[in-house]
Amino acid sequence: MYTVVHALVTRKKFAVVHGPNGSPSPTSEFEHSSVPATVKKLFNLSAPFLTRRDAWAGTFEGILQTRTEPRTDCPEQLPDPVKIRKGEANEDAKPSEFQQELLQLAAVLKGDHIFTSYPERFGKDMTVKTGKEYMEDAVKGFLEAGRYAKKMGVDGEQIVKMRPSLTTRPSKP
Repeated sequence: MYTVVHALVTRKKFAVVHGPNGSPSPTSEFEHSSVPATVKKLFNLSAPFLTRRDAWAGTFEGILQTRTEPRTDCPEQLPDPVKIRKGEANEDAKPSEFQQELLQLAAVLKGDHIFTSYPERFGKDMTVKTGKEYMEDAVKGFLEAGRYAKKMGVDGEQIVKMRPSLTTRPSKP
């Protein structure tokens, strides 16, 4: 991500900046929180950082401020994407590593990650098709739980922290 950002904003085409040179701290690195940290620094925003991670993240302001005029060698139109697969997806295949990670996120939405068997057995017998169905069910249940929580008057900031099981248990008077 940052290589692309650097290539777009530095003086030289395809320039790569490897680190933030110890700013704001000697251990700072470029990472996703560098974007909001840079915005805060560039616009001299008085509000505190969003998180300690933002406060620690290296910023791009030294790179952004080196340009005095827009680049002229950027493409005006991107090429059409090339199809990378011939034929249809193999729904009977085992999920890829990325798909397994999505299944793990879906397990958190469903609350299945709290079972003791979760780390060893979860998703081992799934196919791409059954994994897709599991994920769709997880997202649907999560959204339904959120809507139900709103109807019950739960603070919106707390809804994402809810476990789906909270909406299925009877409440005690």
